[in-house]
Amino acid sequence: MKAVGLIVEYNPFHNGHRYHIAQAKKVTGADVVVAVMSGNFVQRGEPALLDKWTRAKLALEAGVDVVVELPVFYAVQPSHLFAEGAVRLLAALGIHDIVFGSENPDIDFISLAQQAPKVDSGQNFTNRNQTFASSYAQQLADTTGFELKEPNDILAFGYARAVLELQVDMRLWPIARQQAGYHDDDFGPDQVIASASSIRLALHKHKLEKIVPVVPENTLAAVQNNANTIDFEAPFWQLLQYRLLTDTVGQLGQVYQMAEGLEHRLAATAAAKQGPQSYQSFIKSVKSKRYTFARIQRTLLYTLLNIKVDQMQAAMQDPYLRILGFTSQGQQYLNSIKREATLPIISRVDMSLAKANLRLDYKAGKVWQLLANQATEEQDVGHAPIQL
Repeated sequence: MKAVGLIVEYNPFHNGHRYHIAQAKKVTGADVVVAVMSGNFVQRGEPALLDKWTRAKLALEAGVDVVVELPVFYAVQPSHLFAEGAVRLLAALGIHDIVFGSENPDIDFISLAQQAPKVDSGQNFTNRNQTFASSYAQQLADTTGFELKEPNDILAFGYARAVLELQVDMRLWPIARQQAGYHDDDFGPDQVIASASSIRLALHKHKLEKIVPVVPENTLAAVQNNANTIDFEAPFWQLLQYRLLTDTVGQLGQVYQMAEGLEHRLAATAAAKQGPQSYQSFIKSVKSKRYTFARIQRTLLYTLLNIKVDQMQAAMQDPYLRILGFTSQGQQYLNSIKREATLPIISRVDMSLAKANLRLDYKAGKVWQLLANQATEEQDVGHAPIQL
């Protein structure tokens, strides 16, 4: 059986994702579609609108055959680590093809990555008026002539670098994005494909009827069933304030990606008498030219989850394949490769596993439940994979 890999968030699942699945099968001739999907928190450091099980079920109903969770220690990372983690999991499942959206699908990203400067080479990251990503993109443009600035292209470049660094046998298949740009914040009444960003914005504005043309019916039903839990900002801000106000600066300084005294800035801003009154205003207060909004958001999520540097580093050295769901075709594929898989395959989690290998995902799931006011819904322990 030939399998094709997808690297996804499905936040939420929409018509563009359905097109992606169909194209992945078409261009590769694959029998099985395997999706590595972020869990309850996504790459930009935000809670997913719907829990990982709901999103896995929507994916399976739309043509995916196996859904594997991208653990939080890979999912909530800058693009190169996000990409490396996802490629590592797909390679461990014996997959040799990845299909992804791109703003420049004619680019040979493997060749680009081969020509690219090393991340730690060239000018040091000393310009405090420029993010590391911008600094590296300039080095890449100077070296190769290609300006790496579009979101999907940045991820594609990350996949290519991961393939080379991990030395895996994998082919990359870029396909053109359709109708909507990654950062589009709106869409017209005639569109059937819209960006996930614009769909989330419509939902935050309580315009459920607006998304009807751009999502499958089961996504619409799932969103309707969770209409009261998709706005996480207020509870996120409350829990984050608690962490910032009760941890010492020394404790905050041990949080993953807390660098260059950022913990002092966060603690002082949170404690200010006339300080920010919302999560968004807090981010704006601590933002600097040196860090992107996504970097700040990820650091704040690490702070909320209380993920320390040593915990993150240890978790990244011990990855696994957590199966969230499969179809009958997907089950056949898993049975055919389980002896050759190069990482442990986990289909059911008990408490001992939740407190060991899956400790960060277990913690993340519990916090997501608090944010969604679904504290009685078990995300991990005893939860069997979805079977369709």
